[in-house]
Amino acid sequence: MLYLHNFFRVTAMGTTIVIKDVEEEAFRNLKGEAAKAGLKIGDAASQAFKLWAQKRTLQRLRNIDKIRKAAQTIDENRAKLTVRKEWSAVEEIRKWRELRSL
Repeated sequence: MLYLHNFFRVTAMGTTIVIKDVEEEAFRNLKGEAAKAGLKIGDAASQAFKLWAQKRTLQRLRNIDKIRKAAQTIDENRAKLTVRKEWSAVEEIRKWRELRSL
């Protein structure tokens, strides 16, 4: 593996990749954690790339601010609901079933 300044070369799954502008500390941490796990640096880098891409995809799918705003709107609407004592959902469903069976 060649590592000069802000470059590192990774061989993973038979493909050699050269990556520029990598923070030296980030590279050392990745290399150290890969060694602890008994992985080649290329395999560890591949896992890191996959994890990063998955996280970005999930962030797009799960926009937390949008979800919170929707939940707040639902809660506000639910608070406005009133119980209609003169109306029974059970009785209404029974009526529908009777009409269907005719």
